[in-house]
Amino acid sequence: MGTITKDALINKVGDLKVLPFVARKLLETLNDESCSIDDLSSIIEKDQTIAARVLKISNSAMYGLRHEVTSLHQAILILGFKTIRSMVLSVSTRSLYKNFGMKEKILWDHSVGAGIAAKMISAGFGAEIGEVSFLGGLMHDFGKVVMNNETPDEFAEVMMKIYNEGVDSITAETDIYGYNHAEIGAGVVGKWGFSPLLVNILKDHHLNNIKLADIKDSVVAKTIAITNLADYVCKVLGIGYRNPDDKTELHKLPSAVFLNLTQDRLNALVGNIEDTYNMEKSIFE
Repeated sequence: MGTITKDALINKVGDLKVLPFVARKLLETLNDESCSIDDLSSIIEKDQTIAARVLKISNSAMYGLRHEVTSLHQAILILGFKTIRSMVLSVSTRSLYKNFGMKEKILWDHSVGAGIAAKMISAGFGAEIGEVSFLGGLMHDFGKVVMNNETPDEFAEVMMKIYNEGVDSITAETDIYGYNHAEIGAGVVGKWGFSPLLVNILKDHHLNNIKLADIKDSVVAKTIAITNLADYVCKVLGIGYRNPDDKTELHKLPSAVFLNLTQDRLNALVGNIEDTYNMEKSIFE
């Protein structure tokens, strides 16, 4: 059993002050219906690292724009408030790692891979789903970051069980803590005031004890399915894992079936995702 209870861990990290200034200010500004493109641009400009990453991501292959985006004002105008918010919050999560050794690099690489995979899988499912899928993919394992930051010894035990015994993360975490990263991640972003949609993605992305067909809101169901599938795509490609997994049949997964993605379509997607990840991952470093 972990040294800290689930609720205590969520409350400890749920204070918005742990987020970088730009991310906190952006959340506050976007809650104001009268906020403008200039308001957002002026906030992002205060953190040159985040500003540079937003421009790089805006120009990445994930978005496929025909013309280069050269200013924050232009990026916000073209991509929209929701997408820009997702970008700023996503690149801000990198700063939440208290340390950044090999263990943290594995977690980060997997998060970036899942974000890219989710964004590419979401193509054709509508703008609303596309906007949240990238952030959902990037943050789906955020609970692991929290557990690693606050309880590094216990989380090291979890990682050892996963790599040495071959058990899945949910099983390993439950054995050590009595709860899992999906519960922690959802609890923290809920305390931060993120959208219920993102909370649901983090809570249910492993599809534990739920069926996608039973989820009444189609946007929620599809984004959860996309995140789940993106997670498995990374497993197949070995992104954030010791080795690629050649046993998982993606087209047979409940998430792939729900999204009506055929084996041929998935094979093409996996190839494109791998190429895009290898080409774009440096943007997030």
